[in-house]
Amino acid sequence: MKHRDLILLALPVSILALVALAVGLLVVQFRAFERSYMDDARENLAQRTRFIAELLLPDLRRGDVASVAKRIDFFRGKPLRITVIDAKGTVVADSDANASRLANHADRPEVADPAEPDGFVTRYSVTMHAWLLYHAIREEGWTIRASLPMSAVGGAVSQVRLTVALALLLGAGLAGGVALYLFLRVRPHFNALQNSAVAIARGRLETPISVPHVGPLRELSKAVAVMARQLRSRIDDLRRERNEFDALFNALREPLLLVSHTGEVLSSNRAAARLFGEAIRRPGFRIERTVCPELVAYVRNAFEAPTLHGREIPFDDGGTPRSLLAHAVRMEREGTLCILLLLTDLTDLRRLEGFRTDFVANVSHEIKTPLTAILSTVETLTDTPLDDGGRAKCLEILARQARRLNDLVQDILSLAAIERRQTAAPEDFAPVRLDAVAADALALCQDEAERAGVTLTLSPETLPALSVKGDARLLEQSVVNLIGNALRHSGSPTVEIGLRREGSDALLTVRDEGCGIAAEDQPRLFERFYRVHKDRSREKGGTGLGLAIVKHIALLHRGMVDVVSAPGQGACFTLRLPLANPSAQNA
Repeated sequence: MKHRDLILLALPVSILALVALAVGLLVVQFRAFERSYMDDARENLAQRTRFIAELLLPDLRRGDVASVAKRIDFFRGKPLRITVIDAKGTVVADSDANASRLANHADRPEVADPAEPDGFVTRYSVTMHAWLLYHAIREEGWTIRASLPMSAVGGAVSQVRLTVALALLLGAGLAGGVALYLFLRVRPHFNALQNSAVAIARGRLETPISVPHVGPLRELSKAVAVMARQLRSRIDDLRRERNEFDALFNALREPLLLVSHTGEVLSSNRAAARLFGEAIRRPGFRIERTVCPELVAYVRNAFEAPTLHGREIPFDDGGTPRSLLAHAVRMEREGTLCILLLLTDLTDLRRLEGFRTDFVANVSHEIKTPLTAILSTVETLTDTPLDDGGRAKCLEILARQARRLNDLVQDILSLAAIERRQTAAPEDFAPVRLDAVAADALALCQDEAERAGVTLTLSPETLPALSVKGDARLLEQSVVNLIGNALRHSGSPTVEIGLRREGSDALLTVRDEGCGIAAEDQPRLFERFYRVHKDRSREKGGTGLGLAIVKHIALLHRGMVDVVSAPGQGACFTLRLPLANPSAQNA
C-alpha cells in the first residue's frame, strides 16, 4: 500500500477508533448502569414484597385464605406476581395461576431458604414459561413470594444494550462510508493530482491538471491548475529571457568571463572560447590554464581591490601575439564574490594603428622625394645661370617629378575611394564582359610596352566571352596595373594576358617570363608601398600602390588576387572573380 493510501486510510481508521473508544466507554457505563438498575429493581421488589406481606399477614393470622386470594387477585395480568405458600410448601394463593393446580413449592430455592444468599433468585419458571426474579419473605410460617419477569426488569437494560449495538454499527458504518468515499471518490482525484504535480516537478510542464466537478479536492485542483499555468508562463518567460541573454552574451565580439574567487571560470561566451579554446567552457576550467600570467595576476588583484582600472595585457598562445584590454567588475553570485572580466582584443586596432603610422610615413616619404627634387630644381633655376640645355634638363626633371607626384596622389585618392565603396552597402553592379576589359587594358598599355620593348599577347588569341558583375572602369584599372607592373619590374620580353573559366569563377591572368619574385616577398606584395626592389621601382616611376589597388578592387567585386612566382621563372598574377550567371555561360 502506498504512503498516500495510508494517509487516506488514517481518517476512517481514526473515526473507527474514536467510535470504538466511545462504545467501550459506553459499555463500561452500561455495565455500571445495569448493576445499578438491577440493584434498584431488587430493592423495589423487596419493598413491594414487604408491603404486600404486611398487607396480607392480618388475613393469614385469621386463616382467611379467601380474603388473601381476593387481595392478590389485584395483580393478575400485571408484571408483579404474588404467591402465598404455607409452612409445608403448599401454594394457598397465586395472582396468576390456580393455586390448587400448583405443585408443592417447598423445594423452590427462594422458599427453601429465602434469606440466602441475599433473598433474590433468578430462575426459569415452568408455570410462567419465562425467566423470573424471585424474592420471598417468611413471616409466622407463611412465605409471601413476589416475582418479576426478567423481560420487565431488563427492558431498559436491553434498550441500552441495543443503543450501544446501534452506536457501534453506526460508527462502523460511518467509518466504512468515509473509507469508501475517500478511496472511491477522493483517492482517484488525489492520485491524479499528485501524478500531475510530480510530472510538472520533473519538467513536463504541459501535463494537464484534472479538476473534479465536485468534491473536497475541486478547489485545491483548481488552485494547482492555476499555479501550473502561471509556472509554465513564468518558466517560458525565464527561458525566453535566458535565450535572449545567451544570444546577447554569445553575440558579443569581446570575450566575457565570470570567474569565482577560487579561479574557476563559471561562465564564458563564444568569443572567449575562440580566444582561449573550447576547454574554457567546460566545468572546472581555471583561469590559470589560459597561460597568461598577467591576466591571472589582474584577476587576483580585482578580488583584493574594490576598484580596478583597465589594463592592457599581452597574450601569446603560440599563434599570433595579441594585445588584450582587461576590465574587471566585482559582483555577487549566490552570495559568493565573483569577477566579471571583459577582454577587448586590441590586436587589430594596434595593427591598424601601425598600418596608419606606416602609411603616413610611406606617403610622407614618397611625397618628400619628388618634392625635394622639384624644390632643388627650382632653386637651381632660380639661383644658377643656365644655358638652354641646362634649363631644358631642369624642366624635364620638374615635369617628371610632378608627374610622379600626381600619379602618387591619384593612386592614393583612387585607393581611398575603393575602400569607401568596400565599407558601404553592396552595390548593384551591372554585367561586364571581361574579354572586352582585357582587350581595352591591353590597348591602353600598348604604347608603354612598345617603349619598353615588350610584346603583349592574348592567350588564347580570342578570349572567351565571360561576364562578371562589376565596375568596368575599376576592373580595367586593375588589369592595367597588373600589366604595368609586369612591364616596369619583370624585365620580361613578353607579357601574356589570359582569360578562362574555373567552376563558377572567371580567372584573368597576367603572366611574364621575367626575374620572378622571392617567396619571402610574395605575402607582402599587395601591401601599400611595399616594393621588392625599392630603388629600381622608384626609377621606373612606380608609386608602390598599384598592386594594393588591384587587391581592393578584387575584394570590392567579391573576388581575390594572388601570385605564383619563383626567382628567375617569371610571375603569374591571377584575378579571380565570380561569374555573373555561371549556368548561362559556357566554359
